Amino acid sequence: MAQIRESVLKCLGDAEDDDNLIQDLNRIIDREGQQAYPVIFHVLTNLVIEPQEAEAFWREIIGHYESLNTSLGRKVGLRTTICDYFCSIHKSLRNPKVVEIHIFEKAVKASKYDSLTGLLNRQTFDEALKTEINRAKRHTQDLSLLFFDLDDFKRINDSLGHPAGDAVLKAVADIILKEKRVEDIAARYGGEELVVILPETGKMNALVLGERIRQKVENMRLKYKGHTIQLTISGGLAAFPVNAASAAALIKCADNALYRAKGSGKNNISFFSPDKRRYLRIDLDREVKIRELDFEDTQTQVAKGKNICVGGILFENDYPLPIGTKVQINVPTDQGKPLFILGNVVRVETYGPRQYDIGIAISFLEMDKAMKTEISRWLQLKRQNEQIDLEQAD
Repeated sequence: MAQIRESVLKCLGDAEDDDNLIQDLNRIIDREGQQAYPVIFHVLTNLVIEPQEAEAFWREIIGHYESLNTSLGRKVGLRTTICDYFCSIHKSLRNPKVVEIHIFEKAVKASKYDSLTGLLNRQTFDEALKTEINRAKRHTQDLSLLFFDLDDFKRINDSLGHPAGDAVLKAVADIILKEKRVEDIAARYGGEELVVILPETGKMNALVLGERIRQKVENMRLKYKGHTIQLTISGGLAAFPVNAASAAALIKCADNALYRAKGSGKNNISFFSPDKRRYLRIDLDREVKIRELDFEDTQTQVAKGKNICVGGILFENDYPLPIGTKVQINVPTDQGKPLFILGNVVRVETYGPRQYDIGIAISFLEMDKAMKTEISRWLQLKRQNEQIDLEQAD
């Protein structure tokens, strides 16, 4: 729609007279189809008209234009004809105001867009989401919503100042504008939260865009006053009508998914799930090696893994471990390089003879940054593969 609007505005500025203007607008209609009619009327009158009704209005206005020119014996402008039609015939306008279009467009842009990022503002986003959901309902189409949040953004503001934070927000917004499709709608929801509406798009295709944006942000190196700023972004993904049937509910689902992405180690995109646990648990159907660290002569034991998340790991053991015991866990991966996890026993449950569930809280403070990153990436990969398998099965 934005491209059609730009084409219409260009015609208004370039046309030598109204006959040429009508010809130019008809060329846009021939090229873009029925969706061009409401854009033309919105530019010329600011009226919101459905495509089918707008097409009928256009034909009547062209007839009215020719009739006025003939009856008055002089040229009557298209804009004058439109004003007369909507004031005297259709009566959609009661008190029209004459204003230069470029001045009006400047005011419209200021009211719709966030001045820092160039994305739509919150109010315009709210209106657009309701409109797109209503359209999806009418035409029985999918719609997805991506909810992004910059990871550890406060750290940038605190260490380099708010101007640096503004530069980061602008750079991330530019990535989103470049990567999204023409029909997608991107907005600044508030603070460092950015959103993208994807009309006629299911969750899997929306994930492709979300991942592309996430990777671009992760690879970005922003130069600012002698500093190189690196950051990551997390995202939550929800879809209409699978997850929610209204705009408010869809936003809440996407926000919950974002919360899950943050709890899963950040720098990832998470699908909405009705599971309200902070950390998404992943099945761990493989043997793990356990070694108690409280005593030097403790030998490594083999236990059966059950599930794992970024906050902890659960395994089955044939003997209990005291609460608070510090352990090292060796978790094999499909890539061949094992994960070495440090943690403390926080849960012990008996459910059979020599059968104990041992819950470990991962102690990230005692692990180096490289291993933390390895664990987060491995969990993200497994989680995304499981989510994709689940979506395809559905």
